[in-house]
Amino acid sequence: MDRMYCYLWEEKDHVGECKFGERWVFAHQDPEKECRRRIRESLGVRKDKFDEGGIRVVALWDVSDIAKTVGRYHKQSRMDDYLRAFIGFRKNPTGEIHLLSGDDMQFRVNRLLAKLGQPLANVGLSTKQHEVAIEVISDFKRGNRIILAELCARFGKTIWSGAVAVEMEYELTIVASYVKTVFTSFANDLTSFEQFSEHAHIDTTHPDYQKQIRSALKEGKKIFAYLSLANGSKRQQRIDFLFGRNVSKLLIVDEADFGAHRLKQAMPLIDKLKKDKKSNAIIMTGTNADKAATYFPIDTLVTVTYPELLIQKELTKNAKAI
Repeated sequence: MDRMYCYLWEEKDHVGECKFGERWVFAHQDPEKECRRRIRESLGVRKDKFDEGGIRVVALWDVSDIAKTVGRYHKQSRMDDYLRAFIGFRKNPTGEIHLLSGDDMQFRVNRLLAKLGQPLANVGLSTKQHEVAIEVISDFKRGNRIILAELCARFGKTIWSGAVAVEMEYELTIVASYVKTVFTSFANDLTSFEQFSEHAHIDTTHPDYQKQIRSALKEGKKIFAYLSLANGSKRQQRIDFLFGRNVSKLLIVDEADFGAHRLKQAMPLIDKLKKDKKSNAIIMTGTNADKAATYFPIDTLVTVTYPELLIQKELTKNAKAI
């Protein structure tokens, strides 16, 4: 079946601008190859930027369902213009350029498609992700409240921890980190998939984050709230508000060996976990687990090394070949 796709890309040396377009993909064509080909063609005489790695393809979306609903399910239907009208931040009245970073634009498109009813891609867990998720869920159900997760590079910590939150049906998942890029990674990864499309994603640095959280909870939505552990006059106020909600909570401390391990960052969270006996926590890191757990009272540990990941991938590949 022919499909309508939208794509998003940005020039690596031109921060703060991105380009959003559409591509009609015939049934026999590969969507990713076709969208990448269209992006390269649009560069005109500067195709060398694409060939030499100067272009970042941020995301692709199958928007066929929405296109059918609004009567734009055909070639050159300007489906991209229909969607960009909801986004705003357009550089010119016409054209594909938006005055947003690629990551910011991706998040906005993800949320828009979910709101408009476009089914997103489904994400599945790898064998190792599934095994460790089952292990952590079992630990929580046995009464272990604070789990140290030392997970190697390429394990897929974001999707894995999001899956644990969804499976355990936490009403409020607090993603805390000293590394601010963690929040972009979480928000964009999770909002890209259907399993997380009904969750609210709320940045606690937003002026009305409290109103957003109260409203989402009142509507029965589950929440991912993003909490910066960097020093600031409002950090404790945000922690107090989040842990003051009378709902089930999961605290995820990501990149826990970077800044979050220090006393002034860790203790406000530890104090809340001690008082709120129904809250659970995953202290997550890729390296330096001992450092990450400096102050957190860890109940148990899960770990995946890179060799283990490679072995599992090889076993999976061999099983499919049989």
